Amino acid sequence: MAKVALLIGISEYEPGLAPLPNAVKDVEAMRRVLVNPEMGDFAEADVTMLKNPQRQDMEDA
Repeated sequence: MAKVALLIGISEYEPGLAPLPNAVKDVEAMRRVLVNPEMGDFAEADVTMLKNPQRQDMEDA
């Protein structure tokens, strides 16, 4: 069975909620860990990363 991952980093929120500026950076770092052959050993094509996506994009992914 193939390993797959969906990483979602949301740093921008509606007015009144504080942004999380490192959320996208954290997702990028996690992706590097997952595709590293000595750590996660995921195939690059099996890791999907969404940065500040719309709700429909997350549901589709």
